[in-house]
Amino acid sequence: MKLTLLLGLLAQLLPGIWFLDAPLERKGLAEGDAITFSIPVQDKLPAGTYVQFGVCLENLGEKAPRHYIVEVQDGNSWQSVSSRLLQDGRASYSFATVSAADRHPSTYQEVFRLKKAVKDSLVVRCRVCSSFATDGSELNKEDPENAVSIKSAPYIGAILKPLGNKAPVKHFSVFLLGNSFTYFYGEPVLLQQIAFSQGIQLDIRSSLKGGQTFRDHTRLHLSLSTLSSEVFDFAFLQGQSQEPAYLAKDAYAGRDIRLALCDLCDALRATSPDCEIHVENTWAYENGNFGGFGSMAEFDRLLTEGTQTLARVSRSQVSPVGQAFAAARAAGAAPNLYDSDAKHPGLAGAYLKACITYLVITGKPFKGEVPSCQLPEEVAAKLRAIAESIIQQ
Repeated sequence: MKLTLLLGLLAQLLPGIWFLDAPLERKGLAEGDAITFSIPVQDKLPAGTYVQFGVCLENLGEKAPRHYIVEVQDGNSWQSVSSRLLQDGRASYSFATVSAADRHPSTYQEVFRLKKAVKDSLVVRCRVCSSFATDGSELNKEDPENAVSIKSAPYIGAILKPLGNKAPVKHFSVFLLGNSFTYFYGEPVLLQQIAFSQGIQLDIRSSLKGGQTFRDHTRLHLSLSTLSSEVFDFAFLQGQSQEPAYLAKDAYAGRDIRLALCDLCDALRATSPDCEIHVENTWAYENGNFGGFGSMAEFDRLLTEGTQTLARVSRSQVSPVGQAFAAARAAGAAPNLYDSDAKHPGLAGAYLKACITYLVITGKPFKGEVPSCQLPEEVAAKLRAIAESIIQQ
Protein backbone atom coordinates (compact mmCIF):
# COMPACT_ATOMS: atom_id res chain seq x y z
CA MET A 1 0.00 0.00 0.00
CA LYS A 2 1.26 3.51 -0.71
CA LEU A 3 0.11 7.11 -0.62
CA THR A 4 1.18 9.12 -3.66
CA LEU A 5 1.15 12.86 -3.21
CA LEU A 6 -1.07 14.26 -5.95
CA LEU A 7 -0.75 17.86 -7.04
CA GLY A 8 -3.44 20.32 -8.04
CA LEU A 9 -5.80 21.51 -5.32
CA LEU A 10 -3.74 19.87 -2.60
CA ALA A 11 -0.72 22.09 -2.96
CA GLN A 12 0.80 25.30 -4.20
CA LEU A 13 3.59 23.88 -6.35
CA LEU A 14 6.89 25.66 -6.76
CA PRO A 15 9.51 23.74 -8.75
CA GLY A 16 9.85 20.54 -6.76
CA ILE A 17 8.40 22.08 -3.56
CA TRP A 18 4.98 21.29 -2.08
CA PHE A 19 3.35 23.91 0.13
CA LEU A 20 0.18 22.10 1.14
CA ASP A 21 -2.96 24.19 1.60
CA ALA A 22 -4.09 21.76 4.31
CA PRO A 23 -2.36 18.87 6.08
CA LEU A 24 -2.48 15.66 4.08
CA GLU A 25 -3.61 12.97 6.53
CA ARG A 26 -3.18 9.21 6.37
CA LYS A 27 -4.45 6.52 8.72
CA GLY A 28 -3.69 2.85 9.09
CA LEU A 29 -0.05 2.69 7.98
CA ALA A 30 1.65 -0.62 8.69
CA GLU A 31 5.20 -1.84 8.25
CA GLY A 32 5.98 -1.77 4.52
CA ASP A 33 3.45 0.95 3.65
CA ALA A 34 4.86 4.12 2.14
CA ILE A 35 4.20 7.78 1.40
CA THR A 36 5.52 8.37 -2.12
CA PHE A 37 6.54 11.59 -3.87
CA SER A 38 7.27 12.05 -7.56
CA ILE A 39 8.00 14.78 -10.10
CA PRO A 40 8.09 14.46 -13.89
CA VAL A 41 11.48 14.67 -15.59
CA GLN A 42 11.54 16.75 -18.76
CA ASP A 43 15.06 15.78 -19.74
CA LYS A 44 16.69 12.58 -18.60
CA LEU A 45 18.50 12.87 -15.27
CA PRO A 46 21.83 11.11 -15.79
CA ALA A 47 23.36 8.78 -13.26
CA GLY A 48 25.33 10.83 -10.75
CA THR A 49 22.72 13.61 -10.50
CA TYR A 50 22.36 15.03 -7.01
CA VAL A 51 18.83 15.33 -5.64
CA GLN A 52 17.46 17.24 -2.67
CA PHE A 53 14.63 15.56 -0.77
CA GLY A 54 12.79 16.67 2.33
CA VAL A 55 9.55 15.90 4.12
CA CYS A 56 7.77 17.14 7.24
CA LEU A 57 5.55 14.64 9.07
CA GLU A 58 3.55 15.10 12.27
CA ASN A 59 1.81 12.30 14.13
CA LEU A 60 -1.87 12.82 14.87
CA GLY A 61 -2.26 9.81 17.16
CA GLU A 62 -0.22 7.88 19.72
CA LYS A 63 -0.21 4.71 17.60
CA ALA A 64 1.37 6.24 14.47
CA PRO A 65 4.50 4.74 12.89
CA ARG A 66 7.79 5.46 14.64
CA HIS A 67 10.41 4.74 11.95
CA TYR A 68 10.69 5.52 8.24
CA ILE A 69 13.35 4.75 5.68
CA VAL A 70 13.73 7.03 2.65
CA GLU A 71 14.22 5.23 -0.65
CA VAL A 72 14.63 6.29 -4.29
CA GLN A 73 13.23 4.27 -7.18
CA ASP A 74 16.20 2.81 -9.03
CA GLY A 75 14.91 1.04 -12.12
CA ASN A 76 12.70 -1.76 -10.86
CA SER A 77 14.05 -1.65 -7.32
CA TRP A 78 14.25 0.72 -4.37
CA GLN A 79 17.53 1.91 -2.88
CA SER A 80 17.85 3.53 0.53
CA VAL A 81 19.05 7.13 0.59
CA SER A 82 20.53 7.01 4.09
CA SER A 83 19.92 4.86 7.11
CA ARG A 84 20.95 3.98 10.63
CA LEU A 85 20.32 0.85 12.64
CA LEU A 86 17.65 0.56 15.27
CA GLN A 87 19.03 -0.17 18.72
CA ASP A 88 17.93 -3.79 18.47
CA GLY A 89 19.69 -4.12 15.11
CA ARG A 90 16.59 -5.55 13.44
CA ALA A 91 16.09 -2.84 10.82
CA SER A 92 17.56 0.38 9.48
CA TYR A 93 15.77 3.72 9.29
CA SER A 94 16.32 7.24 7.98
CA PHE A 95 14.30 9.23 10.52
CA ALA A 96 12.01 8.75 13.48
CA THR A 97 8.89 10.54 14.67
CA VAL A 98 7.78 11.38 18.20
CA SER A 99 4.64 11.13 20.29
CA ALA A 100 1.58 12.96 19.01
CA ALA A 101 1.34 14.54 22.45
CA ASP A 102 4.55 16.45 21.67
CA ARG A 103 2.92 18.06 18.61
CA HIS A 104 6.42 18.25 17.17
CA PRO A 105 6.86 17.62 13.43
CA SER A 106 9.77 15.50 12.24
CA THR A 107 11.64 17.37 9.51
CA TYR A 108 13.85 15.14 7.37
CA GLN A 109 16.21 16.59 4.78
CA GLU A 110 18.82 14.91 2.58
CA VAL A 111 20.92 15.33 -0.55
CA PHE A 112 21.62 12.07 -2.34
CA ARG A 113 23.13 10.97 -5.66
CA LEU A 114 21.32 8.92 -8.28
CA LYS A 115 22.99 5.62 -9.08
CA LYS A 116 21.04 5.16 -12.33
CA ALA A 117 19.60 7.56 -14.88
CA VAL A 118 15.96 8.64 -14.53
CA LYS A 119 13.95 9.07 -17.74
CA ASP A 120 10.31 9.85 -16.92
CA SER A 121 9.66 10.51 -13.24
CA LEU A 122 11.84 10.93 -10.19
CA VAL A 123 10.24 8.95 -7.38
CA VAL A 124 11.15 8.91 -3.68
CA ARG A 125 9.22 7.31 -0.85
CA CYS A 126 9.15 7.27 2.94
CA ARG A 127 8.49 3.65 3.86
CA VAL A 128 7.42 2.52 7.34
CA CYS A 129 10.35 0.26 8.20
CA SER A 130 9.56 -1.13 11.64
CA SER A 131 6.54 -2.48 13.49
CA PHE A 132 6.90 0.07 16.30
CA ALA A 133 4.34 2.75 17.04
CA THR A 134 5.47 5.93 18.79
CA ASP A 135 4.27 4.61 22.16
CA GLY A 136 6.38 1.44 21.76
CA SER A 137 3.45 -0.84 20.94
CA GLU A 138 3.01 -2.86 17.75
CA LEU A 139 1.53 -1.00 14.79
CA ASN A 140 -2.13 -1.79 14.24
CA LYS A 141 -3.76 -0.73 10.96
CA GLU A 142 -7.18 -0.64 12.57
CA ASP A 143 -6.30 1.57 15.53
CA PRO A 144 -7.83 5.07 15.12
CA GLU A 145 -4.72 6.49 16.83
CA ASN A 146 -2.62 5.29 13.88
CA ALA A 147 -2.70 8.61 12.03
CA VAL A 148 -0.06 10.90 10.52
CA SER A 149 -0.06 14.05 8.39
CA ILE A 150 2.23 15.79 5.96
CA LYS A 151 2.42 19.33 7.30
CA SER A 152 0.83 22.22 5.45
CA ALA A 153 2.20 25.71 4.87
CA PRO A 154 3.96 27.58 6.39
CA TYR A 155 5.97 24.36 6.73
CA ILE A 156 7.22 22.91 3.46
CA GLY A 157 5.28 19.65 3.20
CA ALA A 158 7.90 18.08 0.96
CA ILE A 159 10.60 18.87 -1.58
CA LEU A 160 12.05 16.81 -4.40
CA LYS A 161 14.48 18.75 -6.56
CA PRO A 162 17.41 17.80 -8.84
CA LEU A 163 20.51 19.88 -8.08
CA GLY A 164 22.76 18.96 -11.02
CA ASN A 165 25.67 16.58 -11.29
CA LYS A 166 28.62 18.71 -10.19
CA ALA A 167 30.14 17.01 -7.16
CA PRO A 168 30.47 19.20 -4.04
CA VAL A 169 33.99 19.93 -2.86
CA LYS A 170 33.14 20.27 0.84
CA HIS A 171 30.71 18.67 3.27
CA PHE A 172 29.50 20.08 6.57
CA SER A 173 27.05 18.71 9.09
CA VAL A 174 24.65 21.38 10.39
CA PHE A 175 22.08 21.37 13.18
CA LEU A 176 19.24 23.92 13.12
CA LEU A 177 17.16 24.38 16.25
CA GLY A 178 14.32 26.86 16.25
CA ASN A 179 10.69 27.60 15.64
CA SER A 180 8.51 29.34 13.04
CA PHE A 181 11.19 31.98 12.43
CA THR A 182 13.23 29.16 10.85
CA TYR A 183 10.61 26.98 9.18
CA PHE A 184 8.50 29.73 7.50
CA TYR A 185 9.16 29.40 3.77
CA GLY A 186 11.70 26.67 4.39
CA GLU A 187 14.94 28.42 5.28
CA PRO A 188 16.72 25.03 5.78
CA VAL A 189 15.72 23.99 2.25
CA LEU A 190 16.87 27.30 0.75
CA LEU A 191 20.13 27.13 2.71
CA GLN A 192 20.91 23.67 1.34
CA GLN A 193 20.20 24.78 -2.25
CA ILE A 194 22.32 27.91 -1.95
CA ALA A 195 25.23 26.02 -0.44
CA PHE A 196 25.11 23.29 -3.09
CA SER A 197 25.37 25.91 -5.84
CA GLN A 198 28.61 27.01 -4.20
CA GLY A 199 30.09 23.52 -4.16
CA ILE A 200 29.20 22.73 -0.54
CA GLN A 201 26.92 19.93 0.59
CA LEU A 202 25.24 20.62 3.90
CA ASP A 203 23.89 17.62 5.76
CA ILE A 204 21.15 19.36 7.72
CA ARG A 205 19.26 18.06 10.72
CA SER A 206 16.56 20.22 12.28
CA SER A 207 14.32 20.43 15.31
CA LEU A 208 11.66 23.03 14.53
CA LYS A 209 8.44 23.64 16.42
CA GLY A 210 6.36 26.80 16.52
CA GLY A 211 6.68 29.20 19.46
CA GLN A 212 9.44 27.35 21.28
CA THR A 213 11.80 29.05 23.71
CA PHE A 214 15.30 27.79 24.51
CA ARG A 215 13.90 26.26 27.69
CA ASP A 216 11.13 24.53 25.73
CA HIS A 217 13.74 22.89 23.52
CA THR A 218 15.57 21.48 26.56
CA ARG A 219 12.38 19.48 27.25
CA LEU A 220 11.63 18.31 23.71
CA HIS A 221 12.60 14.72 22.96
CA LEU A 222 13.26 15.40 19.28
CA SER A 223 15.56 18.35 20.04
CA LEU A 224 17.61 16.45 22.60
CA SER A 225 17.79 13.21 20.64
CA THR A 226 18.89 14.99 17.46
CA LEU A 227 21.64 17.10 19.01
CA SER A 228 22.98 14.09 20.93
CA SER A 229 22.84 11.46 18.17
CA GLU A 230 25.16 12.99 15.55
CA VAL A 231 28.40 14.96 15.37
CA PHE A 232 27.86 18.44 13.94
CA ASP A 233 30.31 20.93 12.46
CA PHE A 234 27.93 23.89 12.95
CA ALA A 235 24.82 24.57 15.00
CA PHE A 236 22.42 27.52 14.78
CA LEU A 237 20.16 28.03 17.78
CA GLN A 238 17.13 30.28 17.37
CA GLY A 239 14.92 30.95 20.37
CA GLN A 240 11.57 32.64 20.84
CA SER A 241 11.60 35.95 18.97
CA GLN A 242 11.55 38.25 22.03
CA GLU A 243 13.85 36.27 24.36
CA PRO A 244 17.08 38.24 23.79
CA ALA A 245 15.20 41.54 24.14
CA TYR A 246 13.61 40.40 27.41
CA LEU A 247 17.04 39.45 28.69
CA ALA A 248 18.55 42.82 27.71
CA LYS A 249 15.69 44.70 29.36
CA ASP A 250 15.79 42.74 32.63
CA ALA A 251 18.83 40.51 33.18
CA TYR A 252 17.46 39.02 36.42
CA ALA A 253 14.04 38.14 34.98
CA GLY A 254 15.79 36.69 31.91
CA ARG A 255 18.26 34.52 33.80
CA ASP A 256 16.56 31.27 32.78
CA ILE A 257 16.97 32.23 29.12
CA ARG A 258 20.73 32.23 29.70
CA LEU A 259 20.63 28.98 31.65
CA ALA A 260 18.49 27.20 29.04
CA LEU A 261 20.78 28.19 26.19
CA CYS A 262 23.82 27.04 28.16
CA ASP A 263 22.08 23.71 28.81
CA LEU A 264 21.54 23.24 25.07
CA CYS A 265 25.12 24.20 24.24
CA ASP A 266 26.49 21.83 26.90
CA ALA A 267 24.40 18.99 25.48
CA LEU A 268 25.64 19.77 21.97
CA ARG A 269 29.28 19.87 23.02
CA ALA A 270 28.98 16.56 24.85
CA THR A 271 28.54 14.85 21.46
CA SER A 272 30.08 17.47 19.15
CA PRO A 273 32.97 19.04 21.12
CA ASP A 274 34.30 20.88 18.07
CA CYS A 275 30.93 22.17 16.89
CA GLU A 276 30.86 25.89 16.08
CA ILE A 277 27.70 27.16 17.77
CA HIS A 278 25.91 30.34 16.68
CA VAL A 279 23.04 32.06 18.48
CA GLU A 280 20.74 33.72 15.98
CA ASN A 281 20.12 37.43 16.43
CA THR A 282 16.51 37.54 15.21
CA TRP A 283 14.78 40.61 13.80
CA ALA A 284 12.47 43.35 15.00
CA TYR A 285 8.91 43.40 13.69
CA GLU A 286 5.82 45.63 13.83
CA ASN A 287 3.38 43.03 15.16
CA GLY A 288 2.20 43.56 18.76
CA ASN A 289 3.49 47.11 19.17
CA PHE A 290 6.94 46.07 17.94
CA GLY A 291 6.99 42.98 20.13
CA GLY A 292 6.01 45.12 23.11
CA PHE A 293 9.12 47.32 22.88
CA GLY A 294 7.58 50.41 21.27
CA SER A 295 9.62 50.86 18.09
CA MET A 296 11.65 48.93 15.53
CA ALA A 297 14.83 50.72 16.60
CA GLU A 298 14.40 49.85 20.29
CA PHE A 299 13.39 46.27 19.52
CA ASP A 300 16.46 45.82 17.30
CA ARG A 301 18.73 47.40 19.91
CA LEU A 302 17.52 45.10 22.67
CA LEU A 303 17.69 42.02 20.44
CA THR A 304 21.30 42.81 19.55
CA GLU A 305 22.33 43.48 23.14
CA GLY A 306 20.58 40.39 24.46
CA THR A 307 21.98 38.10 21.75
CA GLN A 308 25.50 39.31 22.41
CA THR A 309 25.02 38.49 26.09
CA LEU A 310 23.68 35.04 25.24
CA ALA A 311 26.60 34.30 22.94
CA ARG A 312 29.09 35.41 25.57
CA VAL A 313 27.70 33.35 28.43
CA SER A 314 27.27 30.24 26.24
CA ARG A 315 30.71 30.55 24.62
CA SER A 316 29.05 30.82 21.23
CA GLN A 317 28.99 33.26 18.34
CA VAL A 318 26.27 35.53 16.93
CA SER A 319 24.58 34.94 13.58
CA PRO A 320 23.55 38.51 12.59
CA VAL A 321 20.23 37.81 10.87
CA GLY A 322 18.47 40.74 12.54
CA GLN A 323 21.11 43.18 11.34
CA ALA A 324 20.58 41.94 7.79
CA PHE A 325 16.81 42.44 8.14
CA ALA A 326 17.39 46.00 9.36
CA ALA A 327 19.67 46.72 6.39
CA ALA A 328 17.17 45.22 3.95
CA ARG A 329 14.36 47.33 5.43
CA ALA A 330 16.46 50.47 5.15
CA ALA A 331 17.30 49.70 1.52
CA GLY A 332 13.75 48.71 0.59
CA ALA A 333 15.30 45.60 -0.90
CA ALA A 334 12.27 43.30 -0.88
CA PRO A 335 8.50 43.76 -0.55
CA ASN A 336 8.05 40.30 1.01
CA LEU A 337 10.76 40.44 3.64
CA TYR A 338 7.97 39.76 6.18
CA ASP A 339 4.90 37.58 5.87
CA SER A 340 1.43 39.15 5.98
CA ASP A 341 1.42 39.13 9.80
CA ALA A 342 4.28 41.69 9.88
CA LYS A 343 6.30 39.33 12.05
CA HIS A 344 7.36 36.08 10.43
CA PRO A 345 9.70 35.97 7.45
CA GLY A 346 8.26 36.04 3.97
CA LEU A 347 10.06 34.25 1.16
CA ALA A 348 12.57 37.12 0.88
CA GLY A 349 13.15 37.02 4.64
CA ALA A 350 13.76 33.27 4.61
CA TYR A 351 16.15 33.71 1.68
CA LEU A 352 18.04 36.48 3.46
CA LYS A 353 18.29 34.34 6.60
CA ALA A 354 19.61 31.42 4.54
CA CYS A 355 22.21 33.70 2.93
CA ILE A 356 23.46 34.87 6.33
CA THR A 357 23.66 31.30 7.61
CA TYR A 358 25.60 30.19 4.52
CA LEU A 359 28.08 33.07 4.83
CA VAL A 360 28.56 32.42 8.54
CA ILE A 361 29.42 28.79 7.76
CA THR A 362 31.84 29.50 4.93
CA GLY A 363 33.15 33.00 5.62
CA LYS A 364 33.40 33.48 1.85
CA PRO A 365 31.36 35.63 -0.55
CA PHE A 366 29.07 34.13 -3.16
CA LYS A 367 30.52 33.21 -6.52
CA GLY A 368 29.06 32.26 -9.87
CA GLU A 369 25.39 31.44 -10.28
CA VAL A 370 23.36 31.33 -7.07
CA PRO A 371 19.73 30.12 -7.06
CA SER A 372 17.16 32.83 -6.46
CA CYS A 373 14.77 30.27 -4.92
CA GLN A 374 11.61 31.58 -6.64
CA LEU A 375 12.45 35.23 -5.93
CA PRO A 376 13.01 37.64 -8.82
CA GLU A 377 16.74 37.48 -9.53
CA GLU A 378 17.13 41.23 -9.01
CA VAL A 379 15.66 40.95 -5.50
CA ALA A 380 17.72 37.86 -4.66
CA ALA A 381 20.92 39.57 -5.80
CA LYS A 382 20.20 42.59 -3.58
CA LEU A 383 19.59 40.35 -0.59
CA ARG A 384 22.82 38.42 -1.20
CA ALA A 385 24.74 41.71 -1.39
CA ILE A 386 23.19 42.89 1.88
CA ALA A 387 24.08 39.60 3.57
CA GLU A 388 27.69 39.89 2.38
CA SER A 389 27.93 43.47 3.62
CA ILE A 390 26.68 42.45 7.10
CA ILE A 391 29.11 39.54 7.42
CA GLN A 392 32.03 41.68 6.25
CA GLN A 393 31.43 44.32 8.95
